[in-house]
Amino acid sequence: MRTTTYHFLVAPDGRGPEGAAPELAAVRLISLLPADWGYAPEFPGGTVSLRLTPPAGTTEEAAHAVVAEGLADPSLRGWSWANRPA
Repeated sequence: MRTTTYHFLVAPDGRGPEGAAPELAAVRLISLLPADWGYAPEFPGGTVSLRLTPPAGTTEEAAHAVVAEGLADPSLRGWSWANRPA
């Protein structure tokens, strides 16, 4: 089975402290992911560009649900999924 990498853009949404470090947000979000997921963060312009590779067979809907659940964690207050599908 083929693995797929998904791209998530996480950005400050004004609810958190001004100047919050995107690197810290990435560490917090990554720590909430299942242990068998691969990740590659980048930090363009104060945001987090996160490429996630879940195990083969993980649906796009399941990947989205995991990220949405992680971003709902209180430790990520002030960060939102900026490229979330409508």
